[in-house]
Amino acid sequence: FKDIRIAYVRRIGKYGIGNKQLMRDFKNHLRENDLLKVDTTLLGIALDDPSQTPENKQRYDVGIVITDEGRYGDLPIRHIANGRYAIFEIAHTENDVSNFWKNIKTFTSHLSLDDTKPILERYAFSKISFNLCEFCVPLK
Repeated sequence: FKDIRIAYVRRIGKYGIGNKQLMRDFKNHLRENDLLKVDTTLLGIALDDPSQTPENKQRYDVGIVITDEGRYGDLPIRHIANGRYAIFEIAHTENDVSNFWKNIKTFTSHLSLDDTKPILERYAFSKISFNLCEFCVPLK
């Protein structure tokens, strides 16, 4: 990844259903502002390790990859860390996403991970239309 910026919203609280609702609300906001297009890519970013961070302090960002300057209104902008990422493509179902997170250590045991960067959930329209999503795991 190189020079990726997102316009985003952040939620603080226990990971789970609230993050799902944040994504729904964010997509509605994008639709209302004519920003949800066939080339749109959304990211979900869990910024904290739930085994290390109290539930009331867990941060989750949902953002749209910026492709056109100046169209994102009052949304804050942040950069995604440059670097190499391993990409895991999985079915975009609650069960498969949950299974990925539960078994991430097994799936990544052969990789040299960069634990200073968060794992990114990537939702590109081209993948979602085939009921797929991607997990981007940072590498050293």
